[in-house]
Amino acid sequence: MSAAPAITAAAESLLEAFAPRAAEPPWLLEARLAALGRFRALGLPTPRLEAWRHTSLAPLAALRLGRPHPEEGAAAEALLARAGDLSGPRLVFVNGRFRTDLSRTAGLPPGAVLLSLAAAIEEVPDLVRPHLARLARPEGDALAAISTALFEDGVLLHLPAGAAVAPPIRILHLSAAPGRTVAAFPRLLVVAGEGALATVVEHFLGADGEAGLVAPVREVVLADGARLEHYLFQEEGLDAIHLGAVHVEARAGARFSSHALSLGGRIARAEVHARLAGEGAELHLSGLGMADGDRLTDTLAVVEHAAPRCTTTQVFKAVLDGRARGVFNGYVRVRPGAQKTVAHQASSSLLLSDDAVVTTRPQLEILADDVKCGHGGTVGQLDPTALFYLRSRGLPEAAARGLLILAFAAEMVDRVRPAPLRARARAIVASRLPGGARLLEAA
Repeated sequence: MSAAPAITAAAESLLEAFAPRAAEPPWLLEARLAALGRFRALGLPTPRLEAWRHTSLAPLAALRLGRPHPEEGAAAEALLARAGDLSGPRLVFVNGRFRTDLSRTAGLPPGAVLLSLAAAIEEVPDLVRPHLARLARPEGDALAAISTALFEDGVLLHLPAGAAVAPPIRILHLSAAPGRTVAAFPRLLVVAGEGALATVVEHFLGADGEAGLVAPVREVVLADGARLEHYLFQEEGLDAIHLGAVHVEARAGARFSSHALSLGGRIARAEVHARLAGEGAELHLSGLGMADGDRLTDTLAVVEHAAPRCTTTQVFKAVLDGRARGVFNGYVRVRPGAQKTVAHQASSSLLLSDDAVVTTRPQLEILADDVKCGHGGTVGQLDPTALFYLRSRGLPEAAARGLLILAFAAEMVDRVRPAPLRARARAIVASRLPGGARLLEAA
């Protein structure tokens, strides 16, 4: 029998934060209590777990985390201005709490439902109950467990069969709690009917100097032929801890694409757990992580091919400077009977200093005999010949380095298909480089 986990300051404060709401339905209270029990048994993840071997949450474990106060929302206005103004539906959350006054939901097709999750639980519980915490199961995942126990709000996007949402749906999460260390557990639940189409953009913004925790959990259920494009722009403060996870189930002919830019946070971890459950389903994952100083960027992708003729592509890049660390764990399991599977993984890391470290672990478990699967990875530094060429043309060294880094990152930026979003992604990446404004003009 395994020993009980050590109760860290963070775990203790999270357990103390549990406060059942009298207005919530009994089924949700039951789920919260069960999840809280699992978190007590599991504790925060440690490097003793295989999936966390190279990522320590010691900086998080030492924190005492509080719940946000309503008045802290006033500090979010400046962050909202940084997000840019794109057309289409927009839901805004401040420290995990929905702001009706900053949101808009017009422009949806008939039958589509876009609500804050708290409102959906009250108004349309039958759309939520069958799916909430079904894919992100608390039993063996401490972060899914504490999210289920403590989440205050989130988003429900429910699309009927054949529904198509043309403009991207933007979900803005603003972290603004000056002088306090708070935890937020936003949820996203997407249920797309047969042939439904949508694009969802999650944008996380936070101010430097705030060492809070943001732990979003998304559950995406795609019926036959449904398609969802998911974009993540993560610009949390450099002292924040961001631990996010996406759980996906794709039926026959469904397609899920997720493209992530992870640029902030002292610890920034992005997980994807996907099950291709129907013939011909597709999964396309890509991401760019940038870190310097003592920061960490970590990507975990766990994909299960459970049906024939499914396709997975994974392309991830990291740019590391100072004493930063990067981690990529990619795991693909092809189950018996999942013939004609096509699955490819690729990771590339650019190290800008001698002290930066990257760990790459692509893994394949193939239990079928008619598949095309492969993986590859590269780790390198800036090409000195290219750097010399740019310097010889009159560019200062910092600008030359920035231009080469931007060229390395361009593949990830170009995967953002909507042009306004692509321009925003390019600006976000360039802002993290020396002479970013001039780089954008030259690009």
